[in-house]
Amino acid sequence: MYFMTNDRDKNEYKKLGKLRIQTTLHPAFTLIFLGFCMIFLILSAWNFNNTLNRTITSHVFYLNSRQPLLHTVSDKFLSFGIDTSLLRDMQSLPIRDNKFINLARHLAPAYVRIGGTSADCLHFNQTTQIISEEVISLVDGQDISNFTINGMDFENLYKFATESKLRMIFDLNVLIRADNGSWDDINVKNIISFAKNKNMKLDWQLGNEPNSFHHVFNRNVSAIQLAHDYYQLRQLLNEVGYNESLLVGPEVNHVGDTDHKGEYYAKTFLENDKNSVNYVTWHQYYLNGREAQLTDFINISTFNYLPKQIKSMQEAIKSSGELVPMWLSETSTAYGGGAPELSDRFVAGFLWLDKLGYSAIAGLTVVTRQSLFGGNYAMIGPDLIPNPDCIQGIPIFHRNAKAFLYVLTSDSLQSRTIKVNEEILKLQSNGNLPSFQPIVFEPTQQITLPSYSMVFIVIHGAKVPICYI
Repeated sequence: MYFMTNDRDKNEYKKLGKLRIQTTLHPAFTLIFLGFCMIFLILSAWNFNNTLNRTITSHVFYLNSRQPLLHTVSDKFLSFGIDTSLLRDMQSLPIRDNKFINLARHLAPAYVRIGGTSADCLHFNQTTQIISEEVISLVDGQDISNFTINGMDFENLYKFATESKLRMIFDLNVLIRADNGSWDDINVKNIISFAKNKNMKLDWQLGNEPNSFHHVFNRNVSAIQLAHDYYQLRQLLNEVGYNESLLVGPEVNHVGDTDHKGEYYAKTFLENDKNSVNYVTWHQYYLNGREAQLTDFINISTFNYLPKQIKSMQEAIKSSGELVPMWLSETSTAYGGGAPELSDRFVAGFLWLDKLGYSAIAGLTVVTRQSLFGGNYAMIGPDLIPNPDCIQGIPIFHRNAKAFLYVLTSDSLQSRTIKVNEEILKLQSNGNLPSFQPIVFEPTQQITLPSYSMVFIVIHGAKVPICYI
């Protein structure tokens, strides 16, 4: 979501798409907005456990326009992923569908990360697509057989990214290894050379959740070995002409566990990667998708898990002696493909909005939502209808102007539809955004928030000085 300052013109109800083109995005102000929305979110949902004894409490919010800059986030702060497993059946992936492209374009600017467990099964053959016999992981039931994509597949992925005005990050296979355990980079060289010959501009990563390889693939790659592999890849990228491309890693998971193995792996990696990565990346989920219940999604203890994880990873990075900024490069509510009828429903939006706000405050540069399509946590369903927690943020403030209120609600927490100011939100048939009709009120006017609602306040022309530095 974005917090945009805009001097109100004669048509204060103009469409968001037009407003976006005419407006300058200010990442610093985004932080203020995210925090502001997070406060409203918490106030509207905090008393779930006391629903039978609700009371109305008044709060006064003062937005200090002179407060100093806290952090500056990327213009691609809110990004998203497409799981590599979907590349096993490219025909079922709607990346050439105009409506799907249009929907993704509404989320730009953003990174689209092509990655996941199957990234370490993927091989590239410029002319041939090979499908192997399915091999099921004993850990999570995923297909972990090797498979091959061809040049046309890769071009279609890149074309989707460019037509959607996105920046692609491609996760490369680190499990193609020689008998002595060293990384065999021949296949990766083929992909990178192909991309360069096609003048593709993209970023890269290597491997997915390497600290869990033993459990998923019954194989091991140490943090030190992976650091050497990343250095090798960085040199390769520089030689081919991708010296300006980002390289991010190490893509660890299980951060915040009692044994802190994810943090220790990342720390050791940073101590040995010779400054190969631009950003430290890790994966974050709150819940097990096979066990999660509705109440877990609005339990304050679930919300409190993320700050502990971020702090733990920050300490690991600091202890490595390498002050590298971090990304959440894969994150959603529940791992294992998400929780059915929960991770893609209205109730999941509360954790998502809280995550965006807290991550910005904590200094994370990018948060990559898993996933745009596929699984129970998809932002866009198989019918190409956005799910309720696929929420794109909207504008705000003018000192002497009216304030605009957008209240997001739903008939039930597990609903797949969402209402904006009591009107069901529906995209146009081609995927374009509809007009957003606000509730107009005075900045000093009292607002009553519905329970379990997400609230966005828009005030044009805020004139916050820090945004103009």
